[in-house]
Amino acid sequence: MSQAFIPQEILDEIAAKCDIVSVVGEYVPLKRTGANYTGLCPFHNEKTPSFTVSPAKQIFYCFGCGEGGNVFKFMMKIENLTFQEAVAKLAEKCGVCLPEKEMSRAEKERLARLERLYKINDVTARYYQKVLLETNAGKPYLEYLLKRGLSREIIEKFTLGAAPESWDNLTGFLRKKGIKDEEMLDLGLASRGKDGRRVFDRFRGRAMFPIRDERGRVIAFGGRLNDPEAKAQKYMNSPETPLFHKGRVLYGLDMAKNAMRSEDAALLVEGYMDVIACHQYGITNVVAPLGTAFTPEQAKLLMRNTYRVYVSFDGDAAGEKAAMRSLDIFSDLGLNVHVLTLPGGRDPDEYLRAFGKEAFLKEMADSPEYLLYKASRLMEKINVNDITGKSRIIRALADDLHKIKSPVALESAVTMLSHKLQLGEQAIMQELKQKKPEEKFAAPPETVEKSIESAPKINFNDAYQMAQVIVLNGIYKEPSRQALLAKTGGEDLFDEPFRKLYQALVRQSTAEEELLGTDASLLAQVIFLAEKETAESAEPLLYEQALNRLVLRQTENAYSGLLSRLAQAENSKDQSLSIKLLQELEQVRKKKEKLENKARGMK
Repeated sequence: MSQAFIPQEILDEIAAKCDIVSVVGEYVPLKRTGANYTGLCPFHNEKTPSFTVSPAKQIFYCFGCGEGGNVFKFMMKIENLTFQEAVAKLAEKCGVCLPEKEMSRAEKERLARLERLYKINDVTARYYQKVLLETNAGKPYLEYLLKRGLSREIIEKFTLGAAPESWDNLTGFLRKKGIKDEEMLDLGLASRGKDGRRVFDRFRGRAMFPIRDERGRVIAFGGRLNDPEAKAQKYMNSPETPLFHKGRVLYGLDMAKNAMRSEDAALLVEGYMDVIACHQYGITNVVAPLGTAFTPEQAKLLMRNTYRVYVSFDGDAAGEKAAMRSLDIFSDLGLNVHVLTLPGGRDPDEYLRAFGKEAFLKEMADSPEYLLYKASRLMEKINVNDITGKSRIIRALADDLHKIKSPVALESAVTMLSHKLQLGEQAIMQELKQKKPEEKFAAPPETVEKSIESAPKINFNDAYQMAQVIVLNGIYKEPSRQALLAKTGGEDLFDEPFRKLYQALVRQSTAEEELLGTDASLLAQVIFLAEKETAESAEPLLYEQALNRLVLRQTENAYSGLLSRLAQAENSKDQSLSIKLLQELEQVRKKKEKLENKARGMK
């Protein structure tokens, strides 16, 4: 479906129904700041919020990386979608029907295939659950889950299931449903034999855990062996598929995101059973990675919902390594992180069954921030009874401390370390000055570089650039001003890239074109800078002042040009041309004087 085939009235309806604050708020925790909302930018790493959303203008803009635009542009960027896909997703969200007749055949086939794959996974999840709850083959797996303290209600809530020890239970069932072997292979539900011909069940002898995306669609499966004597790996996930990329998914996020927002906190645990056990005890803001190293992409999924994270991984060496890696990632992204280490090396599932919810929540409340946790772990390995050991610990933590941009937060962290290490705060600060921060996170991602190139930065210290900003914002707010502006000088009043944006705004008002790309990004920047500099009540006067400044500049340039032409005419002794130019100079001088007087009168 190309953009030209989506009627403008449908785009307008979608934009009207999809409030940009609500849409962005599903991905970025926002805080109201005056008339706008602010948060950490989802498109580049930052620790001080420079990402702003305007409910009045229904646009977003990041002062850090230059990304900006309307609700369609945001959806395209955050989900890596084409314009057509972003429109379709927003239309579905707000209940607007799109015309499908113009969709290309290839696009139809691609979307239909993905939809079919989702349905196959859903059918598979319901099949596994039916085996678990309604067959003799599923009884051992049901007994295991009940023995772990799970209720039938929780089992049904998470659609848990069973894959018995058989080579063709699932494949035989799906074939009867008309599902092809190639589709099962594509989804990782089946494997192919060494002979290249036989196709059989991938998951066998396992309790099954459907893995869902943020929207609750089944995208993959995890399986836990039921036989403790079996030699195969205890846990096994689906392989990478068209629907599943494990480094970009968090187990349980579809059920946790609302609780994360309402409680402004997320709990990151190690496995499926920890997530499910927490739900069993009424703790629902909990997610888990999928048996792989924690990734920045997974951290950013959490950042869409909260900036406060509690990390609770197993107490063994592997668990500690995973926890430390996640701490480094969270630190780089500027999140507030606490480390939950449960007594006796228990995992959340074990602790909740032994001590209950209230004791668990108290452990969370008492958990140290990541700097103190790191310091404690270092103190177990380094002798802190002498100054050399204390210095080594401060130097080991220096990179983490240098990442803290807020002076208040840094002072708080230094105070905590001062008490922990029994050192003076001044000594810690002096040690920090001697160790420069590592530069490995200094370079912006490629996407940010492209954004900066595509959306030129505005110099708000340049009076003429700011005058153009205020005038462009004025005609965006009140398109009726465009007629007078066109008579006053029109596009000749503007420098690039403002001239191009002026032309786009004129086209938008006459042909109802959708602003995209650089135009949308620059417009967002223009509006936010103008709103920052302009009080609503003073906007008409500031608009007139800015317009007068631009017209005066144009007039001064014309005056200078006429003086230069007059000098050339006099040198060539062209008397008639000289007289004509003198008359024009007098007219321009009077206009210039009038504009200067007007400027003085508006101050």
